[in-house]
Amino acid sequence: MRKLITALSVAAMAAAVAIPTFASAQEQPQYTTGYAGPVAGAAVGTAVGFGLYNGWYGSGVLVSSLPVTAAGAAAVGGVAGVGTIALIDSVAQPCRGFHALFGANSGACVNGDYVGYAPRRMR
Repeated sequence: MRKLITALSVAAMAAAVAIPTFASAQEQPQYTTGYAGPVAGAAVGTAVGFGLYNGWYGSGVLVSSLPVTAAGAAAVGGVAGVGTIALIDSVAQPCRGFHALFGANSGACVNGDYVGYAPRRMR
């Protein structure tokens, strides 16, 4: 089982490094998070899955309802990793996520794209 968890964590880290390579060659905006989201997601997912399998989180009501098998711990770790990536993305993007939810940058976004530093059109 330990070899399976190690193999899953290595595969998740390899995927996190390889995913940006497969992206299309479109011009990327300046506000991308780069490797921060996938690397943090892989680290958090691995820590949650490994800790759940080894019983690091105690025996509370929430922890006792989660699976403790290797496959179940890997699945819960994967969900935690994807959630971490989504959280980092929602904080870092200026026109989506929390910024759009709370109305920050409302005058600097057009159709979900940030245009705050673009030159203004003269009339």
